[in-house]
Amino acid sequence: MVLGLVVIFRSTSTEPYPVTPAGEPKLFVPKLEPFYAWTRDLAWPLIRVAVGGTLLVHGIGKVLNQDVMAFAARSMAGRGLEPSVPFAYMIYFNETAGAVLIMLGLFTRFAAASIAIEFFLITFLAHFGNGYGWTNPRGGWEFPLMWGAIFLAIALRGGGPYSLDRLLRREL
Repeated sequence: MVLGLVVIFRSTSTEPYPVTPAGEPKLFVPKLEPFYAWTRDLAWPLIRVAVGGTLLVHGIGKVLNQDVMAFAARSMAGRGLEPSVPFAYMIYFNETAGAVLIMLGLFTRFAAASIAIEFFLITFLAHFGNGYGWTNPRGGWEFPLMWGAIFLAIALRGGGPYSLDRLLRREL
């Protein structure tokens, strides 16, 4: 995480800075334009770090508290997802290493697309039959769908202006 913060503060945007892009709505308080122009690029790394960090906490909980084989048997095979062991390893990878990649903005599109696919599978194969509301017994598909949509948006946008992808000047 410290490395990610260093990257954010040391990397630079390729766009003129601070400039409000053409087509943006006029502000009610025009004096705030320099502040908003300066902070506009900071919103994306904030989102990446927040969702990546939240997913990382879930992944670390899985890695530290249950064996991958037990997780595969209980969570994957129990729902009819076969081959369960490769799926379980993919979930462990996505929710740990993939979350760190999202936070750093490294291989962002690949990691976010993989996580989005995971959450859409969770939504429609594991939770869809439980109804929409997450408070339903056994959890509904409300939150997995939201998380899948967030990671899909990150996959479509990429790492953004403050990312290791931008620093490397390459994206997948």
